[in-house]
Amino acid sequence: MHDDRQQPPAAGAVGWKISTAVMAVLLIVSLAVQVIGNRGAGADEAVAYVNGKAITKDELFEELFAYNGGIVLDDLVRREVIRQGIGEAGTTASDGEVRERLMKYAEPYGSVDSFIEQLGYYGYTEEQIREQLAIEIAIEKIVGADVTVTDEEIGAYFGEYRDGFDTPETVRASHILVATREEAESLLARLEAGEDFAALAAEHSLDEATKDSGGDVGEFARGEMDEAFEETAFGLEIGGTAIVGTSYGFHVVRVTEKTPAREATLESARDEIEEYLKAMKLAERVDTWIADREAEAEIEYLLE
Repeated sequence: MHDDRQQPPAAGAVGWKISTAVMAVLLIVSLAVQVIGNRGAGADEAVAYVNGKAITKDELFEELFAYNGGIVLDDLVRREVIRQGIGEAGTTASDGEVRERLMKYAEPYGSVDSFIEQLGYYGYTEEQIREQLAIEIAIEKIVGADVTVTDEEIGAYFGEYRDGFDTPETVRASHILVATREEAESLLARLEAGEDFAALAAEHSLDEATKDSGGDVGEFARGEMDEAFEETAFGLEIGGTAIVGTSYGFHVVRVTEKTPAREATLESARDEIEEYLKAMKLAERVDTWIADREAEAEIEYLLE
């Protein structure tokens, strides 16, 4: 019912994004390293068959090399430049700092486990994530100690993007999903006669994700749910119940909470803006630091 299109996971509300510099092609690098590491012995080992004809590990390596070899090498060089730069500066990140950063990035996902699971969808391991966070923190200690944002910058940003800080009207609703309108009407009649909504949801709802929590679908704003479901929910008063049909079936919907829209003020948005602008300034410094280290490094490419 939610409009959940799978998107590449963001690194969180603040900080330079995880893909910067090191993890931009981490998946390619990981795959290439794995293939290279296994290439020596058994290079003619089959990795697939087509009508009995083998495709060998060596052929796979050559294809990976042809398509991505230059990209992977550039990324490996950049990673080594970063490591050497951090080593020269003598900065490190403690386990506690990495854990704190991981928890911050995980906030939009509800938990660290959910965050790692989402990144795992794109092939990242928890070890890779933690390693990258440690690198981020170490570089930030080098370049970001004196990052500041002025009141004028905060005010200018709020003035330009004020609407984005307003809080939209939201509702919280529960539902019982059934296959037919007749079932929905029967349940609505039982509710009107005084039966318990949560108990009926647990017994009759086809929505496995919500039936054991009283049918609660959570709080949502306009544009986040199925259009017909949303229109019905926003049209009800708190405690109101109605039937709506969607592509999922028929829903007996009950609104449990309503929160009116709130217009943002500079003071209410100040902390968020300051954090964001600091993060953007820090990202620019990080990119510049990496570019400077690459420019200063003696790099010899032997790839033909």
